[in-house]
Amino acid sequence: MSSVTVFDIKRFAVHDGPGIRTTVFLKGCPMDCWWCHNPESRSSKPEVITYLQKLGEKEVESKKVYGKSMPIQEVIDEVLKDKIFFEESGGGVTFSGGEPLQQVDGLVKLLQLCKTHGLHTAVDTCGYAQWFGFEKITPYTDLFLYDLKVLDSTKHVRFTGVKNELIISNFQKLVEKQANIEIRIPVIPGVNDAEDDVKKYINFLQSTSTESFKIHLLPYHNIAGNKYLKLHLKNRMEQLTDVPVLEIENIKNQLQDAGFMVGIGG
Repeated sequence: MSSVTVFDIKRFAVHDGPGIRTTVFLKGCPMDCWWCHNPESRSSKPEVITYLQKLGEKEVESKKVYGKSMPIQEVIDEVLKDKIFFEESGGGVTFSGGEPLQQVDGLVKLLQLCKTHGLHTAVDTCGYAQWFGFEKITPYTDLFLYDLKVLDSTKHVRFTGVKNELIISNFQKLVEKQANIEIRIPVIPGVNDAEDDVKKYINFLQSTSTESFKIHLLPYHNIAGNKYLKLHLKNRMEQLTDVPVLEIENIKNQLQDAGFMVGIGG
């Protein structure tokens, strides 16, 4: 594979791993999360969207392209523009999505090239991918940002469209391989924010490893509504409001009391 499909490259990111980073968003995702903030990432192919835009009193037809095919070397060249900032801040490059392991062959080449340039690498993953993909990328990945969305299997199917057994299995295997992992938990009201949900996270993580994980709580924000309109997709969380600060602090305190390092945000 000499190219990958990218839908965004975010420079000077500070929430996708340590230091100042460049985050490369690869297109394509096997999940259908109700709260997805990047619905444009779901399809693995570039999409041209036509929508109406108001200009004064008039409505004009506009087009937007989500995603483009980029040669792997072009992606690396873009990343290397910020190498000086990586070196000064202890940062690097993060591959996100969508789900970057959907383009595993291209991801391997990107990671390998990053390592030849001495860059710190992180992969932000939902965990729903075949294990052989993780085996391919682990030697070149300094940090996994691993999503644990919902531990209740029935709720996971309902709210993401897939079972969570593969996600849990891959997580456990990465722990066994002593991979460097930080956990991301999107906190979604009515989905995974109840007392019982927090207890499930604590029990699972304590049973998986004797090491203390670093956990990032990602509070739900209703900010992607315009994307759903442009993509002509149903926004199933349209009526949902942002998570109250006190609720997030309560969850943070429970996890900290259980011995985990917890931050709010990426």
